[in-house]
Amino acid sequence: MLSSRKLLRCLLVWMAPLLLVCGLANATAIYTNPITITAADPTQTNRLSRNGIPQDWAGGEPFPGEIAGAGLHYHIVDLDLAALESGYTTYGEFIQISFDSTSATTFLSAYLGSYNPASKSTNWLGDAGTSGDAFGTDTVFFQVIVPTPQHLILVLNETAANAGLNFTPTNVLVEAFTDTQYTDLVPRPAVPEPGTLELLAGAVALMAARRFRRGRAVA
Repeated sequence: MLSSRKLLRCLLVWMAPLLLVCGLANATAIYTNPITITAADPTQTNRLSRNGIPQDWAGGEPFPGEIAGAGLHYHIVDLDLAALESGYTTYGEFIQISFDSTSATTFLSAYLGSYNPASKSTNWLGDAGTSGDAFGTDTVFFQVIVPTPQHLILVLNETAANAGLNFTPTNVLVEAFTDTQYTDLVPRPAVPEPGTLELLAGAVALMAARRFRRGRAVA
């Protein structure tokens, strides 16, 4: 019969790969903030259809098409990825977008560079294919690829006129990875502030002076 210590060791050995697959490694979060639609936001005609197909890095998800409507509010968040990732030596073109919202009256979509409400298929990158949290409990997410350091446009849409006003998703999280294996971005090494450099230079000069004096005294 295995001792409690051996049993714990066996469990850790078997669980370690699973924990790694489940993503215990720190993700590179480049943006996190709640988003809401208000009456001050612009309106559009028609909206994207909800086809239940979330976009992922494998690609191939078709543009979902549009559903007729009028007076549908939308809110835009413009993310300058080059600026958001300026603190890293690598660029994360593989973007995962998560949003925690129980509302069936709003949904999030992503575009490259700009959004034209009169031509919703133009620059469309993808969306989660659904409104509200999956099964009412799980955070909805989808994945897009931004090939160069451009602006990622997030559009929060309402499904019916005035239906999504003032309902705030608890959080929108944008994470960047360098590949489909969820490899994090590499932080840029910190550069010492000028004051720190001056202190270091002074310390080096002081040590050199002491050695010089000690050498003369010995001589």
